[in-house]
Amino acid sequence: MKRLIMFLVATTIFSYSFANNLQLGVPVISDPTHIRFTIQWDNSWKVSSGPANWDAVWIFIKYQDCATNYLPWQHVGISTISGDHTATGGILQVDATTDGKGVFIHRIANGSGSISSATITLKMSITDNLYNYQLNGIEMVYIPQGSFSVGDGNRGGSALYGFTGDGAMAPKLIDAAVQSAGLTSAQYLSTLTWGSTAALPSTFPFGYNGYYSMKYEISQEEYVAFLNTLTYDQQLTRFNAASAAPNSAIGSFVLAGSPNPLNCRSGIRIKTPGVVNNIPAVVGCDLNLNNVFDEVDDGKDLPCNWLCWADLIAYLDWAALRPMTEFEFEKICRGTATPVANEYVWGTTTILATNSGAIAFPGLANETSLTSGPGLCAYAIGTNTNRGPLRCGFAATSTTNRIQAGASYYGAMDMAGNVNEQCIGGNGYNYSSFTNANGDGNLTNTGVADTPNWPVNGGGDQGGVIRGGNWYDNGWQYCITSNRDWVGNGANRNKDYRMGGRGVRTF
Repeated sequence: MKRLIMFLVATTIFSYSFANNLQLGVPVISDPTHIRFTIQWDNSWKVSSGPANWDAVWIFIKYQDCATNYLPWQHVGISTISGDHTATGGILQVDATTDGKGVFIHRIANGSGSISSATITLKMSITDNLYNYQLNGIEMVYIPQGSFSVGDGNRGGSALYGFTGDGAMAPKLIDAAVQSAGLTSAQYLSTLTWGSTAALPSTFPFGYNGYYSMKYEISQEEYVAFLNTLTYDQQLTRFNAASAAPNSAIGSFVLAGSPNPLNCRSGIRIKTPGVVNNIPAVVGCDLNLNNVFDEVDDGKDLPCNWLCWADLIAYLDWAALRPMTEFEFEKICRGTATPVANEYVWGTTTILATNSGAIAFPGLANETSLTSGPGLCAYAIGTNTNRGPLRCGFAATSTTNRIQAGASYYGAMDMAGNVNEQCIGGNGYNYSSFTNANGDGNLTNTGVADTPNWPVNGGGDQGGVIRGGNWYDNGWQYCITSNRDWVGNGANRNKDYRMGGRGVRTF
């Protein structure tokens, strides 16, 4: 998230990125089927008690034929055998995945602290033919298998919308029996019409089984890396038509529907214009609007707002991730803890508002709120003039605890406030066919996610529901973990300055 740099190595071009203290070194093709790079990151952990989880890095790779820089980028297959990959130093292990779309890198044993540089070697399923490569790393947290509750016995706003159990306001336990048998609306909702129109079967991701979640919301740098691998026609779909096409002028806003000062801290702009139907644009971060791209204060670590549902799932499909369900959202937030009425992600009922009008080091990797205290959350500024979300994970420091950092039970950041999360769920829509299938790394020729059974549209009545609150809206109740007051809202059907999101992955 801090940089995306292109290197010329022999006749092959490489790029690498940083993501909130994650550093990936310059990749090297050590032989035609192996790629090698260094990795390091701060504040790593693995624990066997409490949340009993660990943090990890999801690594995936894109490649492009060197014959021209305008050919489509494709997803690199990686060996599905963990033993084919290595990590030096004895601290880290590399876990292959069954679909070969990437690997997870995490600690072998319990411990915490910074990971000093280790060298990773991965076996690819392609034979190098002087390709261009893009190496991507996303920080993740592991959500272990286990029972948990949805609903908190109160649900903040309207009781009509809430998850519930057997009693009128009781939380609902999601355990192995639920995952095995599935649920009807009558078994988990206070009002039958505010959920799926069909029963949710055992193949639906209720959150009981283990999975990984992105630690942070998608950053602007991560979304830039995505956009820069798309063809012209794919970019045309993902750009905001009200602001720019891929062939628009240098400095045109790519996602924001309004220019400064109403761009709401979206700094993604056109760096090099494309050519219609042929050459895609090159985009970059330019939060300070000086037309010098990807500087240290250009907001690369800010959450990517202005993402509609279709934008979010396109990114997740490309990254071989998937959307989370509402059930999984609540597990990431609450974990296995007993629900507390009106609790926030950090496990208490205390919330402290902050906003981008009171920050130090704006746009930098260490952007920090000038406000501090328990339950710090970016919400309720109520104006979109020169304002927007704060840096991903802004409230966490080396000395903050979970409540001060606004962290979830499992260590995911900003699940409340900043930009809205977007989940599978909602009301009056049949989302029962959704499964734990991950994206395949590829999009349609027009830049649309094509994983089967993913809802196409946003809005609670179309399968893509809004959760978690955001930097703009005044309602503290929207930040409550179990609040579903936006279950009928359709703001994420179109690009919106409050909307962002993150993905999960079944391993």
